[in-house]
Amino acid sequence: MKHPIKTACASLLCLSFAMNANAKIYKEEIDTFKDVIKTVQTQNKLHSVENVLVILDIDNNILTSETDIGSDVWYQWQRGKLAVKPTKAQKVDCLFQDSIGLLYELGTMRLIENDVPAIIADWQKAGNTVIALTSRSPLYRTATERELSRAGIDFNESALKVKGEEKTPVFREVIKRPSSYMKGVFMTTGQNKGEMINYLLAKTGQKFDAIIFVDDTKKNISNVYNAFKDNKSVDTYVFHYTKVEEDRIETNGTVLTQAQANKMASDWTAINKTLDMVFPGRENGGQCLGK
Repeated sequence: MKHPIKTACASLLCLSFAMNANAKIYKEEIDTFKDVIKTVQTQNKLHSVENVLVILDIDNNILTSETDIGSDVWYQWQRGKLAVKPTKAQKVDCLFQDSIGLLYELGTMRLIENDVPAIIADWQKAGNTVIALTSRSPLYRTATERELSRAGIDFNESALKVKGEEKTPVFREVIKRPSSYMKGVFMTTGQNKGEMINYLLAKTGQKFDAIIFVDDTKKNISNVYNAFKDNKSVDTYVFHYTKVEEDRIETNGTVLTQAQANKMASDWTAINKTLDMVFPGRENGGQCLGK
């Protein structure tokens, strides 16, 4: 599928060359990871693999929920980010404190493109540093690593390491919000991804000649673009991955229908009824437990 943004990006690429002879920044909308392969190959030849960093988002980028409830669409709907809004009765309390984590633990995910594990493995075998950068909280690391493993993806194989060291580092810190970097997966609790990339590079003492970033969220794309647009030493490729939303629009005419929203609300009610029956302390424990 061709995207209008690609025409604009071609001009943007030319402009970036003209403004900065030492480095370029390129932004493109894509709907398949195959569009990234050529860029990685080209940059590997231009700079050599050890100087090329690949950074991938997880949700709706590598993996997506097998059900609407607990998915990124569910989260966007609850936050009022979509055309269909939740009613007062449908809004979930304790969205961040409890509900998201509960659904991550209960739910499973599937690959969006079946060949992505092989694509990542090829980059890893070539010698690229390939990491995941997610807006998920470190509280959800266990469920996140479980689903990556089920999909056959191991970022520890290509983790960003501290300069001069071989062991994969472990960072658990509060930057503005809690964050953790372990096994090549950087969990940042919704912080600015451009700032987080620069933070991790500074923390590890690493520099790259090229950075290739892939994410499905416009805000993250803009933040990374803005963080590197004036960097004169790094060729930066920022890919906005749109396949999940495009597939939903093609099938349903929109990202979320009212019927789908109502189904998510009824599923949430059913989950809580079952959990309350099995664990009655949820109702009277005075804690924020999915209510």
